Amino acid sequence: MAEPVVSRPASSRLPQGARALLDAVLYSNGLVAGAAAALAVSSAHYWRRPLPWAVPVLVLAATLFVYNLNGARRHNQRLPPNVPPRRRWIVQHRELLLALVLLSALVLAAVYLFSSFTLALTGFLAHLALLSLAYSWPVLPPRQPGGRRRGLRDWPGLKTLLIAYVWSSVTVWLPALCLGLPLSAGSVLLLFARRFCFILAIALVFDLRDYQRDRRHGPLTLPGLLGYQGGRWLALACTLASVVLGLPALSLAGQLVLLLPAVLTALVVWFANETRSDYYFALLADGVLLVQAAALMLAVRV
Repeated sequence: MAEPVVSRPASSRLPQGARALLDAVLYSNGLVAGAAAALAVSSAHYWRRPLPWAVPVLVLAATLFVYNLNGARRHNQRLPPNVPPRRRWIVQHRELLLALVLLSALVLAAVYLFSSFTLALTGFLAHLALLSLAYSWPVLPPRQPGGRRRGLRDWPGLKTLLIAYVWSSVTVWLPALCLGLPLSAGSVLLLFARRFCFILAIALVFDLRDYQRDRRHGPLTLPGLLGYQGGRWLALACTLASVVLGLPALSLAGQLVLLLPAVLTALVVWFANETRSDYYFALLADGVLLVQAAALMLAVRV
Protein backbone atom coordinates (compact mmCIF):
# COMPACT_ATOMS: atom_id res chain seq x y z
CA MET A 1 0.00 0.00 0.00
CA ALA A 2 1.34 3.42 -0.91
CA GLU A 3 2.56 5.75 1.79
CA PRO A 4 -0.10 8.27 2.86
CA VAL A 5 0.27 11.75 1.50
CA VAL A 6 1.18 14.14 4.28
CA SER A 7 -0.69 17.41 3.99
CA ARG A 8 1.10 20.70 4.29
CA PRO A 9 0.70 22.14 7.79
CA ALA A 10 -1.13 25.40 8.19
CA SER A 11 1.83 26.68 10.20
CA SER A 12 3.93 26.61 7.00
CA ARG A 13 2.37 30.04 6.34
CA LEU A 14 3.97 31.38 9.53
CA PRO A 15 7.11 33.53 9.35
CA GLN A 16 10.22 31.40 9.26
CA GLY A 17 11.37 32.40 12.75
CA ALA A 18 7.98 31.66 14.32
CA ARG A 19 7.77 28.32 12.52
CA ALA A 20 11.28 27.38 13.69
CA LEU A 21 10.33 28.19 17.28
CA LEU A 22 7.09 26.20 17.01
CA ASP A 23 8.96 23.22 15.58
CA ALA A 24 11.48 23.38 18.42
CA VAL A 25 8.78 23.45 21.11
CA LEU A 26 6.71 20.66 19.55
CA TYR A 27 9.38 18.29 18.25
CA SER A 28 11.62 18.57 21.31
CA ASN A 29 8.54 17.51 23.33
CA GLY A 30 8.42 20.82 25.17
CA LEU A 31 4.62 20.98 24.88
CA VAL A 32 4.24 17.39 26.10
CA ALA A 33 6.52 17.96 29.08
CA GLY A 34 4.77 21.20 30.00
CA ALA A 35 1.40 19.47 29.79
CA ALA A 36 2.57 16.64 32.06
CA ALA A 37 3.78 19.12 34.68
CA ALA A 38 0.54 21.12 34.39
CA LEU A 39 -1.56 17.96 34.85
CA ALA A 40 0.36 17.13 38.03
CA VAL A 41 -0.30 20.64 39.36
CA SER A 42 -3.98 20.41 38.40
CA SER A 43 -4.36 17.24 40.48
CA ALA A 44 -3.13 19.08 43.56
CA HIS A 45 -5.53 21.93 42.74
CA TYR A 46 -8.40 19.45 42.67
CA TRP A 47 -7.46 18.29 46.18
CA ARG A 48 -7.07 21.97 47.12
CA ARG A 49 -3.56 21.50 48.45
CA PRO A 50 -0.38 23.37 47.47
CA LEU A 51 2.08 21.19 45.58
CA PRO A 52 5.82 21.49 46.31
CA TRP A 53 7.58 23.17 43.41
CA ALA A 54 9.91 20.22 43.04
CA VAL A 55 7.08 17.95 41.84
CA PRO A 56 6.25 19.73 38.55
CA VAL A 57 9.97 20.31 37.99
CA LEU A 58 10.57 16.57 38.43
CA VAL A 59 7.73 15.70 36.05
CA LEU A 60 8.88 18.24 33.46
CA ALA A 61 12.49 17.03 33.52
CA ALA A 62 11.55 13.35 33.53
CA THR A 63 9.25 13.79 30.52
CA LEU A 64 11.88 15.69 28.54
CA PHE A 65 14.48 13.06 29.41
CA VAL A 66 12.40 10.01 28.45
CA TYR A 67 10.76 11.46 25.35
CA ASN A 68 13.99 12.83 23.87
CA LEU A 69 16.22 9.87 24.71
CA ASN A 70 15.63 8.07 21.40
CA GLY A 71 15.99 11.27 19.40
CA ALA A 72 19.37 11.95 20.99
CA ARG A 73 20.83 8.71 19.65
CA ARG A 74 22.79 8.66 16.40
CA HIS A 75 20.71 8.65 13.22
CA ASN A 76 21.30 7.96 9.58
CA GLN A 77 21.65 11.41 8.04
CA ARG A 78 20.44 10.20 4.62
CA LEU A 79 16.70 10.68 4.73
CA PRO A 80 14.19 9.92 1.96
CA PRO A 81 12.48 13.00 0.49
CA ASN A 82 9.03 12.03 1.84
CA VAL A 83 10.12 11.63 5.46
CA PRO A 84 7.70 13.37 7.89
CA PRO A 85 8.82 16.83 9.07
CA ARG A 86 9.04 15.68 12.68
CA ARG A 87 11.48 12.90 11.84
CA ARG A 88 13.56 15.24 9.69
CA TRP A 89 13.71 17.84 12.48
CA ILE A 90 14.83 15.23 15.03
CA VAL A 91 17.65 14.01 12.80
CA GLN A 92 18.81 17.55 12.01
CA HIS A 93 18.73 18.69 15.65
CA ARG A 94 20.24 15.71 17.43
CA GLU A 95 22.73 17.93 19.29
CA LEU A 96 19.89 20.01 20.76
CA LEU A 97 18.03 16.89 21.88
CA LEU A 98 21.21 15.47 23.40
CA ALA A 99 21.70 18.71 25.34
CA LEU A 100 18.10 18.52 26.57
CA VAL A 101 18.60 14.94 27.71
CA LEU A 102 21.78 15.81 29.62
CA LEU A 103 20.23 18.92 31.19
CA SER A 104 17.11 16.97 32.16
CA ALA A 105 19.26 14.27 33.75
CA LEU A 106 21.09 16.88 35.82
CA VAL A 107 17.80 18.42 36.98
CA LEU A 108 16.42 14.98 37.87
CA ALA A 109 19.52 14.18 39.91
CA ALA A 110 19.36 17.52 41.72
CA VAL A 111 15.65 17.19 42.54
CA TYR A 112 16.11 13.62 43.72
CA LEU A 113 19.07 14.45 45.98
CA PHE A 114 17.81 17.70 47.46
CA SER A 115 14.00 17.32 47.67
CA SER A 116 12.46 16.13 50.91
CA PHE A 117 9.97 13.71 49.36
CA THR A 118 11.95 11.84 46.70
CA LEU A 119 13.95 9.46 48.87
CA ALA A 120 10.78 8.15 50.50
CA LEU A 121 9.31 7.53 47.04
CA THR A 122 12.35 5.76 45.59
CA GLY A 123 10.47 2.51 44.91
CA PHE A 124 7.51 4.26 43.29
CA LEU A 125 9.71 6.48 41.13
CA ALA A 126 11.97 3.56 40.21
CA HIS A 127 9.11 1.45 38.84
CA LEU A 128 7.92 4.36 36.69
CA ALA A 129 11.46 5.01 35.45
CA LEU A 130 11.95 1.36 34.55
CA LEU A 131 8.64 1.18 32.70
CA SER A 132 9.40 4.40 30.81
CA LEU A 133 12.86 3.26 29.74
CA ALA A 134 11.77 -0.30 28.96
CA TYR A 135 8.99 1.10 26.77
CA SER A 136 11.30 1.46 23.79
CA TRP A 137 14.63 0.00 24.90
CA PRO A 138 15.34 -3.70 24.22
CA VAL A 139 14.46 -5.56 27.43
CA LEU A 140 12.32 -8.40 26.07
CA PRO A 141 13.92 -11.49 24.50
CA PRO A 142 13.68 -11.88 20.71
CA ARG A 143 10.80 -13.84 19.23
CA GLN A 144 13.24 -16.10 17.42
CA PRO A 145 16.83 -17.11 18.23
CA GLY A 146 19.21 -14.55 16.78
CA GLY A 147 16.47 -11.93 16.35
CA ARG A 148 16.50 -8.46 17.81
CA ARG A 149 15.50 -7.85 21.40
CA ARG A 150 12.32 -5.88 21.93
CA GLY A 151 10.95 -3.12 24.12
CA LEU A 152 7.66 -3.28 26.00
CA ARG A 153 6.02 -1.32 23.19
CA ASP A 154 6.61 -4.32 20.90
CA TRP A 155 4.14 -6.43 22.89
CA PRO A 156 0.90 -6.35 20.85
CA GLY A 157 -1.69 -4.07 22.40
CA LEU A 158 0.43 -3.12 25.43
CA LYS A 159 1.90 0.14 24.14
CA THR A 160 -1.11 2.39 24.64
CA LEU A 161 -2.12 0.92 27.99
CA LEU A 162 1.41 1.40 29.27
CA ILE A 163 1.45 5.06 28.23
CA ALA A 164 -1.89 5.69 29.97
CA TYR A 165 -0.70 3.99 33.16
CA VAL A 166 2.61 5.84 33.40
CA TRP A 167 1.07 9.24 32.63
CA SER A 168 -1.75 8.70 35.13
CA SER A 169 0.70 7.54 37.79
CA VAL A 170 2.99 10.52 37.26
CA THR A 171 0.24 13.14 37.15
CA VAL A 172 -2.10 11.73 39.85
CA TRP A 173 -0.41 9.21 42.11
CA LEU A 174 2.91 11.08 42.39
CA PRO A 175 1.28 14.36 43.54
CA ALA A 176 -0.98 12.40 45.92
CA LEU A 177 1.98 10.65 47.54
CA CYS A 178 3.88 13.92 47.85
CA LEU A 179 0.87 15.48 49.59
CA GLY A 180 0.47 12.55 51.96
CA LEU A 181 -2.78 11.30 50.41
CA PRO A 182 -3.31 7.52 50.36
CA LEU A 183 -3.65 6.05 46.89
CA SER A 184 -6.74 4.18 48.11
CA ALA A 185 -8.58 7.44 48.91
CA GLY A 186 -11.75 7.84 46.85
CA SER A 187 -10.75 11.24 45.44
CA VAL A 188 -7.39 9.85 44.31
CA LEU A 189 -8.79 6.66 42.78
CA LEU A 190 -11.50 8.55 40.91
CA LEU A 191 -9.12 11.13 39.50
CA PHE A 192 -6.69 8.36 38.49
CA ALA A 193 -9.42 6.44 36.64
CA ARG A 194 -10.59 9.62 34.93
CA ARG A 195 -7.06 10.60 33.92
CA PHE A 196 -6.31 7.05 32.68
CA CYS A 197 -9.31 7.10 30.34
CA PHE A 198 -8.45 10.57 29.07
CA ILE A 199 -4.78 9.76 28.40
CA LEU A 200 -5.76 6.48 26.76
CA ALA A 201 -8.01 8.35 24.32
CA ILE A 202 -5.18 10.74 23.39
CA ALA A 203 -2.68 7.90 23.00
CA LEU A 204 -5.09 6.07 20.69
CA VAL A 205 -5.10 9.11 18.40
CA PHE A 206 -1.40 8.52 17.72
CA ASP A 207 -2.06 4.83 17.15
CA LEU A 208 -4.61 5.81 14.50
CA ARG A 209 -1.96 8.00 12.87
CA ASP A 210 0.43 5.06 12.63
CA TYR A 211 -2.20 2.43 11.79
CA GLN A 212 -0.97 1.37 8.34
CA ARG A 213 2.70 1.46 9.32
CA ASP A 214 2.04 -0.66 12.39
CA ARG A 215 0.01 -3.12 10.34
CA ARG A 216 2.92 -3.51 7.91
CA HIS A 217 5.86 -3.52 10.29
CA GLY A 218 4.41 -4.08 13.76
CA PRO A 219 3.98 -4.12 16.60
CA LEU A 220 0.19 -4.18 16.53
CA THR A 221 -1.42 -1.50 18.66
CA LEU A 222 -4.99 -1.61 19.97
CA PRO A 223 -6.35 -0.21 16.66
CA GLY A 224 -4.24 -2.81 14.88
CA LEU A 225 -5.93 -5.53 16.90
CA LEU A 226 -9.43 -4.02 16.79
CA GLY A 227 -9.34 -2.48 13.31
CA TYR A 228 -9.15 1.21 12.42
CA GLN A 229 -12.78 2.01 13.20
CA GLY A 230 -12.63 -0.17 16.30
CA GLY A 231 -9.69 1.89 17.54
CA ARG A 232 -11.54 5.13 16.81
CA TRP A 233 -14.64 4.00 18.69
CA LEU A 234 -12.50 2.84 21.60
CA ALA A 235 -10.92 6.29 21.80
CA LEU A 236 -14.36 7.92 21.78
CA ALA A 237 -15.56 5.47 24.45
CA CYS A 238 -12.56 6.37 26.63
CA THR A 239 -13.36 10.06 26.18
CA LEU A 240 -16.96 9.43 27.21
CA ALA A 241 -15.79 7.39 30.21
CA SER A 242 -13.67 10.32 31.38
CA VAL A 243 -16.83 12.45 31.37
CA VAL A 244 -18.99 9.85 33.10
CA LEU A 245 -16.39 9.57 35.85
CA GLY A 246 -17.40 12.94 37.22
CA LEU A 247 -15.58 14.56 40.12
CA PRO A 248 -18.15 15.03 42.92
CA ALA A 249 -16.05 17.61 44.77
CA LEU A 250 -16.69 20.08 41.93
CA SER A 251 -19.70 22.31 41.48
CA LEU A 252 -22.09 21.91 38.56
CA ALA A 253 -20.32 24.80 36.82
CA GLY A 254 -17.01 23.03 37.36
CA GLN A 255 -18.39 19.83 35.86
CA LEU A 256 -19.47 21.79 32.79
CA VAL A 257 -16.00 23.33 32.45
CA LEU A 258 -14.53 19.83 32.24
CA LEU A 259 -16.70 19.11 29.22
CA LEU A 260 -14.53 21.41 27.08
CA PRO A 261 -11.43 19.18 26.91
CA ALA A 262 -13.68 16.13 26.42
CA VAL A 263 -15.40 17.74 23.43
CA LEU A 264 -12.05 18.84 21.98
CA THR A 265 -10.67 15.33 22.44
CA ALA A 266 -13.67 13.79 20.70
CA LEU A 267 -13.18 16.15 17.75
CA VAL A 268 -9.46 15.38 17.53
CA VAL A 269 -10.25 11.64 17.59
CA TRP A 270 -13.02 11.91 15.00
CA PHE A 271 -10.93 13.85 12.47
CA ALA A 272 -7.65 12.00 13.04
CA ASN A 273 -6.24 10.08 10.09
CA GLU A 274 -2.89 9.28 8.52
CA THR A 275 -3.04 12.16 6.04
CA ARG A 276 -3.04 14.76 8.82
CA SER A 277 0.17 16.72 9.21
CA ASP A 278 2.58 16.35 12.11
CA TYR A 279 1.22 19.60 13.50
CA TYR A 280 -2.24 18.08 13.87
CA PHE A 281 -0.90 15.52 16.32
CA ALA A 282 1.94 17.47 17.94
CA LEU A 283 -0.08 20.65 18.45
CA LEU A 284 -3.76 19.67 18.64
CA ALA A 285 -3.65 16.18 20.16
CA ASP A 286 -0.91 17.00 22.67
CA GLY A 287 -2.37 20.47 23.22
CA VAL A 288 -5.58 18.94 24.54
CA LEU A 289 -3.53 17.65 27.50
CA LEU A 290 -2.73 21.24 28.44
CA VAL A 291 -6.38 22.22 28.00
CA GLN A 292 -7.38 19.40 30.34
CA ALA A 293 -5.02 20.68 33.04
CA ALA A 294 -6.23 24.27 32.66
CA ALA A 295 -9.87 23.16 32.70
CA LEU A 296 -9.46 21.22 35.96
CA MET A 297 -7.75 24.14 37.67
CA LEU A 298 -10.53 26.46 36.49
CA ALA A 299 -13.24 23.99 37.49
CA VAL A 300 -12.03 24.03 41.09
CA ARG A 301 -12.50 27.80 41.24
CA VAL A 302 -16.00 28.17 39.78
